[in-house]
Formats: sequence, C-alpha cells, structure tokens
Amino acid sequence: MGRGKAVLYRVSIPRFLLGQALGKRLPWVLWGAPGPLSLRSLPEPQAPGPGFATLRPRLSGICGSDVAIVRGKTSPAQSPFYSFPAVLGHEVLADVVGPDGHPLQGRRVVIDPVISCYVRGDPPCPACAAGQTQRCARRSSQKGIGPGTLIGYQAQLPGGFSRRMLAHESQLYEVPPALPDELAVLAEPYAIALHAVLRRPPQAGEKVLVLGAGTVGLLTLLALKLHGEGSEVHVVARHPHQRRFALALGADRAYGHEGAAVAVQAAVGAELLRPLLGRPVFSSGFDLVYDCVGSAQSLGDALRVTRPGGTLVLVGTAGPLSVDWSFVWANELQLLGTFGYGREAGGEHTFAIALRDLATERAAPAAGLVTHRYRLDEYRQAMRAHLDAGSERPLKAVFDLRDGI
Repeated sequence: MGRGKAVLYRVSIPRFLLGQALGKRLPWVLWGAPGPLSLRSLPEPQAPGPGFATLRPRLSGICGSDVAIVRGKTSPAQSPFYSFPAVLGHEVLADVVGPDGHPLQGRRVVIDPVISCYVRGDPPCPACAAGQTQRCARRSSQKGIGPGTLIGYQAQLPGGFSRRMLAHESQLYEVPPALPDELAVLAEPYAIALHAVLRRPPQAGEKVLVLGAGTVGLLTLLALKLHGEGSEVHVVARHPHQRRFALALGADRAYGHEGAAVAVQAAVGAELLRPLLGRPVFSSGFDLVYDCVGSAQSLGDALRVTRPGGTLVLVGTAGPLSVDWSFVWANELQLLGTFGYGREAGGEHTFAIALRDLATERAAPAAGLVTHRYRLDEYRQAMRAHLDAGSERPLKAVFDLRDGI
C-alpha cells in the first residue's frame, strides 16, 4: 500500500480555542506543533464500500470555510456533523485513476462533496430521495463511515489537499474536454453560488445587491448575470481589484469601502435615517440582497438595505453572530438560507448546470479568479495569504498537484 502527502486537520478543544484566539495575530500557531494543521504522509485511502473511484487531484481550491475552521471561526453547533482528523479540500478537479475498467478512468471529473445516503450505502432518506442530498438526515450517523456532511471534513473520506482521494460514483461529474482546468476547479464554489441564485432568481426589473466580492460573491454575480436577465446587479467589493473583476463579470455598478450605505442611496435613492442609538437605517432598499460574506457586519448591512417585503439570501458561511434581527419582522423580510447544491427545480443537479454555465463564453473571464497556486508543501504560505487582510489576498487560491509536490 502506497503513501502520499496530505494536509491534515486535527481538532481538539485546546487547538480550536488556540486558533480562535491567536490565529490572526500569530498565524504560525495554526501550523506549528500545537496547531491543528500539518503535512503528513498517509496510507492510500481504502474504499469503505462498493461504487467508489480512486482519484488523483489536479487542482484543489482553498475555500474560506477551510480557513475558518483552521482559525476556529466556525460554529461549534455544526461539530456533530463532521469527524476528524480529516484531510481538507472539497473544491476538487481530479483524474479518475481506478479501479481498472472504471467507465471514467483517465477522465477529468469534479466532485460533489456531499456525503449522502448513496455514498454511505444506505437506503435514501426522504431528503436524498428528493435529490436534496445537502439536507441528508444521516449526516450525524455514527454507523458505517461515521459523521460527515462533506468530503474534506470527514475522517474516512480524505479531501483534495492530498495525492489520492476517494469519491462515490454518485459524486462524480465528468468535465467537458474543452473546459480549462482553471474554470473546472470553480465548479464547486460556482455551484454554491448558482444554488443560491436558483433558489431565489431575480425577476426582470429588480434591483439586486451582492455583498462581498470574494470567490463566492463574484461567482454569485456570474450566476445572476446568466440566470437573472433584466435585473440590475450592484456589488459591494472591499478592494479595487475585486471591483475591477466584478465589472468585468458584468456588474452594473461596484462600490468600495463606502459599502452598502452608499450603494442603497445611489441605486434606489434611499434616505439615510439616524436612530437614537446605533448604525444608520434607510427608508427603502434593494429588492433582493445576497450576503456572500457571513459576518456580523455584512449581515447587519444586508438587513438594513433590503427593502420592506424584500428578500435576503444568506450565501456566506457564518459562525455565531450577534445581529439586530428587528428588521426581519419590522420590514416583513423573506430570509432564505442556502447550503450546498442538489436537484434544482428543473430536475437537474446543480453541478450539471454549473459545468454547462462555465463552458459558456460569458463565463470565460472567471478563469482569472484563480490568482494563486501552491504546492502541497507550501500550505503554510497558502494559509498565510488567506490571513492577509490587504489587497493581495487571493481571489481564489488552489493547490496545484499536476506536477507532484
């Protein structure tokens, strides 16, 4: 049995608290001896049952949720749905290398990382039977492979920060030959954005705000432009290079540090109002807002700039937050949470639609999102880059495993 390098995440309450307290100011604690992250030589993974393929990752995207879990910024309430130690990485473009005779052997695939009843080899629960595998009722199951919502956060199914991994046949989507690697690796984060947009697509004439212009925010913009014909899309982007990218993807207007307050005044002519205490509120707002950040600041902004009767879609992964929720009842807002991907209203899986979208000419500029590439043994540099709050922070960083490590 061979061995290969992999970036392993180990969790414990002391490590979690250490990352939470010191990870930003002293990032070396995240990958030093006391920290949760390390590069290990691990045995080649063994399939837990029938229907699994062995994969060799080509590109593996580094997600904000990977950085958040290493820093201890995720909600402890979700811990029953994961198992550790785990090899991270759920945004994966890979080659199928086994078993011999597999119908996709030698082909490029992207992976739906959701661990469904089909992956576990169990009869489908009601959610899985309906194609909504992201809501699988067995995510916390102690039987079989054990708890896990996604590959990359599950002890028995290593993620893409590795030389070898496994995926069930139900998770594999073949990549069209003409689709470049740098676009194909965006399939998973684009599917996140696309699922959010398809759950509440904008109507013609609606004014839409995207809060945040990281990978998911920019891909939400792309999904809105491909599936929201006739809507007007505004984007709040913290850094100049994000604003430039948003405009290249078709944003009608992009705002910088002035943020949501200026956006709502410029786009809909909202009047700024001063309460007795606290942050300003507004007389009107956007018809539809997508919060692609998931921070207390962004959610507070989103609640303030959604018009009465409007819809706020939560796309960004959030930890525990302290937020003024009075806007929800006072303005009768529709609040929609989204997670993952699944069978959409038309019957197709989000990943199938995502690959088709990424192959269109309009999506071609999105390949420029991949701004940073690292070898596995450069995982420290990769994490350090994501902790940088400045303009040099990657739009999308990937581990590039095409030439080994």
